[in-house]
Amino acid sequence: MTYMVSYRPNAKEIGNRMTKKPNCRRSAAAMLAAIERGKTIDEAVDRLSNLSPPERRLAKAMVMFALRRRGDITAILAKYIKRNIPGRPHLARALLQIGAVQILLMDIPDHAAVAETVTACGRGEAPYRGLINAVLRKLVIEKKNSDKINKDETEKYGLSYDPLSNFPDWMVTQWQENYGSKKAESIADINCQRPPLDLCFKSPEAIQMFINALSQSDVPDINTHQLSPNVLRLMETADVETLPGFEAGDWWVQDYAATLPVVWLDKLLVENKQIDATILDLCAAPGGKTMQLASKGYHLTALDISAPRLDRLKANLTRTLLTADIIKADVMENNILFLKEKSFDAVVLDAPCSATGTIRRHPDISLHRREKDVLKLTEIQKNMLNRADKWVRVGGFLAYVTCSLDPREGEEQLKEFLKQHPNYEACAPTGLPNELCRHQNEGSGFGYLRTTPADWRDEGGMDGFFASVLKKIKAA
Repeated sequence: MTYMVSYRPNAKEIGNRMTKKPNCRRSAAAMLAAIERGKTIDEAVDRLSNLSPPERRLAKAMVMFALRRRGDITAILAKYIKRNIPGRPHLARALLQIGAVQILLMDIPDHAAVAETVTACGRGEAPYRGLINAVLRKLVIEKKNSDKINKDETEKYGLSYDPLSNFPDWMVTQWQENYGSKKAESIADINCQRPPLDLCFKSPEAIQMFINALSQSDVPDINTHQLSPNVLRLMETADVETLPGFEAGDWWVQDYAATLPVVWLDKLLVENKQIDATILDLCAAPGGKTMQLASKGYHLTALDISAPRLDRLKANLTRTLLTADIIKADVMENNILFLKEKSFDAVVLDAPCSATGTIRRHPDISLHRREKDVLKLTEIQKNMLNRADKWVRVGGFLAYVTCSLDPREGEEQLKEFLKQHPNYEACAPTGLPNELCRHQNEGSGFGYLRTTPADWRDEGGMDGFFASVLKKIKAA
């Protein structure tokens, strides 16, 4: 049955709404609608700019839940809505999704979720206000009449949970073909959950100082887990600017998996007695790997095409008191004056990719990516690898990194590069957890790092990355 009432606000009600403070639910719906129209999370977050910090955090949490569980939410709402609510020009559909996640997935009182969401309806949504109110109340009743299911902490009340249904068919098929059905489901499941917060520290000593300071701070109850000598995981999210050591620049936010390529490269440079190495970091912003390398004392040149992203990199370097030469340029530009005729001891190419390994942190990716995008990106990656080769001196290293789960952007890309460049040899993974590495004796032709969100699941998982480090053994 479709619920519909005709509702037209009077002039006094419209006037009252215009003078009210920004509505948290309406702002969340505006952000969600902007993402549905093609904006990224970072681009759409400006819809929350008029909210107070606590309201901004709540609104963003609503949006993230709506994106992560999009398939499940769509399925349960379809039981009560027999014809589609238009996505534009008003926010009725987005408001209904925001209301549903509050009731089914968040610790918000049911009456508040319904009342505040209905109140967020403006003039454009007036014809759907009755429908939104009725559907949300139906969800409350269904939740109360359902037994709580304890199979998984992400499965709550009347919301049936099928992790694979929250992702595009082509993406699920790729995961199943490349990782098997069981691991594909595990990848989807952890992508539906809110990830922990990983901090990368300049030194192991700084971690202990942080833990001591955290225990004496206003947020001492955050559970921590040390994943490596330089990476500490906070199992609960927090406002990073309020954490100990932020202003002092002792650490930066970086997923554990993202730190591993630099750990590997650093180990190789130390073993080759190149502790003063010059390194070119391509597609460097926002700078996690740049700061890792700079904290080791290497001489860094960081290049990126995006001015806003480079601004973030500069701000991160300033806060952490680390240095690097910054270049705004396109990697494929033929005449980058600063780099003309230069070569480096190592070149790091963190290439543009489909970023499917980072969906748990950027759930908008599953909404925006298409399989045809992968084919375009593999060509870009191939060209960038050939370009990066020109800057690697003989005896130097080329590190290729992507945050994609698709082997076409990782394993297959490197196989093709080695076939076309016999003057390179693959380096065996070193300094990394063995279970995250693949080696030459497995028939791959080279050693590499491969992580997925399902790895180290009991510790909170990690982003999906591919990385390989090659050594240039002779001139072409």
